Amino acid sequence: MQTYSEFIKRFQKLARIKISYAIEVVFLASDLELIIEHKAYQKFQKTQNRYTYHPKDKNIPVKGHYHIYPNNSKKEIYAVNLDGSAHHKSNRGFQVPKKEATELRKLGVQIPDNRILEHKEVFINENLESYSSIFIIINE
Repeated sequence: MQTYSEFIKRFQKLARIKISYAIEVVFLASDLELIIEHKAYQKFQKTQNRYTYHPKDKNIPVKGHYHIYPNNSKKEIYAVNLDGSAHHKSNRGFQVPKKEATELRKLGVQIPDNRILEHKEVFINENLESYSSIFIIINE
């Protein structure tokens, strides 16, 4: 496991910026449900599942992606990057339902013909389910 100092150095290198201060705000799993509540969910036209979009952020770095949830739960089914790769490591090998794949393609997601998500890259803390965090960066 990386030390905080090693993590900051890696983050600086990836973001190609000098950082005067980096403040990490950590949300425990129990807090995530409250955070997710305010996000706008859209319903797929031909299935009962819902989705929400998160834009890319070069400061983290993270690709633009969609999170897909069942209609009656807040437990995520899968998440897919715009390039068609799995957003989370646990989604590798997931086969997107045919109707959802069609709609996601219309939204600009490059779902492969076989509809199977493959993992290309895992970014900072994306593979951890117990907590999530954001960084507030104050440049020089």
